[in-house]
Amino acid sequence: AYKMAEKSRYYNKKVRLEPMNPYERRIIHAALQGEKDIITYSEGEEPYRKVIIETK
Repeated sequence: AYKMAEKSRYYNKKVRLEPMNPYERRIIHAALQGEKDIITYSEGEEPYRKVIIETK
């Protein structure tokens, strides 16, 4: 998660992670919650929901 956040910062673009289950998505959101310049959200429909990591 932190590597993808760095990638988002470096390129100043959204990073879409692969589809994952709700538990895994929650872990990603929680891990990056403390990052001041990063926002995360999920998009798509189950079972293909993905986490999006984006700079503010």
